[in-house]
Amino acid sequence: MKNLRNKIIALLIAALAITGMSSTRSDFEISKNLDIFASLYRELNQNYVDDIQPGELMKIAIDEMLASLDPYTVFIPESDIEDYRFMTTGQYGGIGALIQKQGDYIVITEPYENFPAQKEGLIAGDMILKINGKSMEGKSTSEVSDLLKGQPGTEIKLEIQRGIDGEIMQFTLTREEIKVDNIPYYTMVDPKVGYIKLNSFTMNAGNDVKQAFLSLKGDNPSMEGIILDLRGNGGGLLAEAVNIANIFVDKGQLIVSTKGKLNDSNHSYKTLNAVVDKNIRLAVMIDGYSASASEIVAGAIQDLDRGVIIGQKSFGKGLVQHIIPLPYNTRMKVTVAKYYIPSGRCIQAIDYSKRVDGKATHYSDSLKKTFYTKNGRMVYDQGGIVPDVKLIPDSMSDIAISLFLNNHIFNFANLYASKHKDIGPAKDFMITDEDYNDFLAYISDKDYDYTTNTERKLEELEKAMKEDKYFETFKEEFESLQASVQHNKEEDLQNFKDEIKELISNEIISRYYYQRGRIIFNIERDPEIKEAINLLLNPDKYSKILSGK
Repeated sequence: MKNLRNKIIALLIAALAITGMSSTRSDFEISKNLDIFASLYRELNQNYVDDIQPGELMKIAIDEMLASLDPYTVFIPESDIEDYRFMTTGQYGGIGALIQKQGDYIVITEPYENFPAQKEGLIAGDMILKINGKSMEGKSTSEVSDLLKGQPGTEIKLEIQRGIDGEIMQFTLTREEIKVDNIPYYTMVDPKVGYIKLNSFTMNAGNDVKQAFLSLKGDNPSMEGIILDLRGNGGGLLAEAVNIANIFVDKGQLIVSTKGKLNDSNHSYKTLNAVVDKNIRLAVMIDGYSASASEIVAGAIQDLDRGVIIGQKSFGKGLVQHIIPLPYNTRMKVTVAKYYIPSGRCIQAIDYSKRVDGKATHYSDSLKKTFYTKNGRMVYDQGGIVPDVKLIPDSMSDIAISLFLNNHIFNFANLYASKHKDIGPAKDFMITDEDYNDFLAYISDKDYDYTTNTERKLEELEKAMKEDKYFETFKEEFESLQASVQHNKEEDLQNFKDEIKELISNEIISRYYYQRGRIIFNIERDPEIKEAINLLLNPDKYSKILSGK
């Protein structure tokens, strides 16, 4: 017995010695490489033939180093602190407007309702010529965005050119605290079904959803189902995801756990409050852009069989980041853990620890593991949340995409708004055939060429035939086929008329009702929302999905 004890003690001492050696070796490697880097940096600054910017060079080195890990581990310089604040709170100081590059200048695409840009009369299509007297020609979107932001209460002078008639106008705006709403809109989409659109998971998102739900329920006592729309929602604060799940899930229920290298990164997050409603039928809508906190909510609801997930497979971001303060008011956002939803699965889609030709690889479907929901339904770690009801999203025609990307729809909407004082309710608006003919006349001299999917496939076929030495043999037949499928703009403008009219109408509505108007318009025409409504109004089908039958 004594010998056994001595052996165990000896093994423990050896293990501790090895650990100590490993730690010492690691510390030495860090110290050595920091010394090499500092020496290289100093010698480069002193000896390089041209003047260099040490700060800019260091930023490049840091960014490239972190990029080799994953896209979420990033350095936040002091100049980007406002952007970091916006990511976590949804707030920033500015004028409140979306912008984009058009030609050599930046154009306002949509002012936020009831914020300085809109209140002072800026409209979509206004081209920003100067900010505080300095020309914006050639400036990037991020450069102009940085100049528009600033401390609330400070003034900013803009010189703009109104796109409709080219008039040069001067504006002086006072920056305000801009708070982008987590929930841009909620409503009843059926006498018995409510709808909440959640765009982000910044501070108070959980309470925002709770209040929206209670408002709908209070005004509609006969409400039987609720749709939580997380499509396009890239996530945010993990705690808010837990709070949102808590609205529909009992207190004390595990929603997500995190596991990392350090013990401080290992946590279990359970619901802390009394459930608001654990019986109402729930549909959570997701798509390929639903990520992070959106996937925690959807995954937890699915694993606990609390509701039905509808749409397309989610993005697959199962990594947790923490913000670490660094000297000189800088920060580092670093991946510290992976998160796991109640069934035990991690939905991370990309393995950044393994790279092929410098590119991170997706986790293989052949290695997927089976997990089980509360009711025993089989689910998998397939890199994202796979919906219970899978829907094929509507695809946009090539001509519509070209018209949209070339800003012809955007610019026509500006022209239309300049000639029409109002358009009536957003949900009922649709341009007439006469308006569509005006649009055709407007684009008659505009460039918007495109390549159809069929034409792209033929290009691939031609390349393959030439590689295989078959092209000359079948050249005549191939060219005949190519000619027969060549797209015709005039025909496509008629074939896809309804789709293009809908895009134009959506853009015009935003000139009068902003983002809220777009959502109201889309709700009326969204086939996926209709699918969710039909499911929630069918208790038997809803129950069968959750039971796994």
